[in-house]
Amino acid sequence: MSPLLAAEAGEFVITDVDELVYRQITEPLMEAETWTPSSIAFAPNSFDQKKPSFARQTLTTPQDARDWHNENAKKPSLGVWACSIGEVIDAKSQTIDDSGVTRAANAVVAPGHCYVDYRELTKSETRLLRSTLLAKALARKELTTV
Repeated sequence: MSPLLAAEAGEFVITDVDELVYRQITEPLMEAETWTPSSIAFAPNSFDQKKPSFARQTLTTPQDARDWHNENAKKPSLGVWACSIGEVIDAKSQTIDDSGVTRAANAVVAPGHCYVDYRELTKSETRLLRSTLLAKALARKELTTV
């Protein structure tokens, strides 16, 4: 694996291995046949700078995270899935809390926002991380929300 980048100003690495981070699954990230997250659900998108968004269990609930997402995002969440900080670490990455980053006055950021760090990963490392996190989330099953 490539070396991990240090957190930027206003960021810190989350180290509580038992804490869950929640991922909102929108229609493009869902397998229609099985109604489960697709293979790209835990991967970065072209617009997120290799920092896909998650929400911290210690700062929000699955329901509150989904409600916030549905009120503020372009695509509604169809469900909330999770992986643990320990699972991210075991997969050779890190989860960054970016709550202290200075943002534009009109920036809209979810409560408990954090990201899994894909910035320095190769293509094969990215595939391994996303598939590992997907497998852990599928084993955990969808978190209960409405």
